[in-house]
Amino acid sequence: MSYKDFANDHKKGITGDTLFFYGAEDYLISWAKDMVINDNVPEESRDIDVIELDGESVSAYDIMSEARVYSMFSDRRVVIVNNYLPLYRKDSDMGTDELKEFVGSPLETSILVFILDASHSGDITSFGKKMIKACSSYEFARLEKADLKAFVNKRVHAGSKMIARRELEHLIDVTGYYNRDSAYDLAELDKDISKLVKACEGDEITSGLIEDILTGDSDRFVFNLVDALTSGDRGRALSIAEAIIRDEDGSMAVLALLTKQFEIMYDALELSRDGSSIASMAKKTGVNEFRFKRAYNAANKYSRARIKAILCELYNTDRDIKRGNIDKDTALELFAISACPGREPSKLTQRTVRG
Repeated sequence: MSYKDFANDHKKGITGDTLFFYGAEDYLISWAKDMVINDNVPEESRDIDVIELDGESVSAYDIMSEARVYSMFSDRRVVIVNNYLPLYRKDSDMGTDELKEFVGSPLETSILVFILDASHSGDITSFGKKMIKACSSYEFARLEKADLKAFVNKRVHAGSKMIARRELEHLIDVTGYYNRDSAYDLAELDKDISKLVKACEGDEITSGLIEDILTGDSDRFVFNLVDALTSGDRGRALSIAEAIIRDEDGSMAVLALLTKQFEIMYDALELSRDGSSIASMAKKTGVNEFRFKRAYNAANKYSRARIKAILCELYNTDRDIKRGNIDKDTALELFAISACPGREPSKLTQRTVRG
């Protein structure tokens, strides 16, 4: 069952005595845990009646013992078991069979909550699956698009700001929330929305502000440098390269990101042959749609052969920097000069490009 199911069951008071929270969104798991605590234990009694157990060291018998204890101050205690080891790793805890039977029976004394962090939710063991069936279990997965938009809007409005539909879509694209294997979650999004609200000088959050706040310095340098290269502005490209060089160790990070961006550009030209949309191409590659869109637009200023030649230059530049054959800052300046459309890449030995 999902977070919506939990919200509905909680409202009706039918969540049960033993709960199991797991899934990709630790933010929602924390929200659900707080709701359980708030409903069952007065704030002044929480130091005594909210028990958090370390699942890596606690035994099944410890859990059952804590769950059987009566409270002198609250109607019921809340016993939280964080990342109980047998749920995600094969373990020799001899009491797991008894624990599975225990959670299937009503508890008079406590609400027992098993929590499995997102980092472990993909490793649930056969015992963990049995516990999911035995408990009132809720999977807090990534939000659907409509729910994610509501999440953003609620927090933006709480900060007395507004965000238009197009800017909201742009924000989601920039964050990469729906990227394949993305580590970006609601907790990070919540922090980024707070940054946007605080940085917004007017009433409405703009696309420019979103890019300024949510795009890192290295990414901004790469996007600006690629824009300068594709427009053929060698002077601006060199100026951006010099700004990167002034940032300590900036050259290596930007060269790595440039390589990735030109790889995406190459993929964009390959995938666009069958008329696929930008969204579908981004999904196939697992790349942030915002980044893919930037790469796709830039790629159309080059031929596939030219991008392959530039990638050869970038790969060989990385090799030569690591061998000590060229200084990283000099390499970046040479790249900024040579990679504009219509100009041949520098004459470094060119090896095989992937694909």
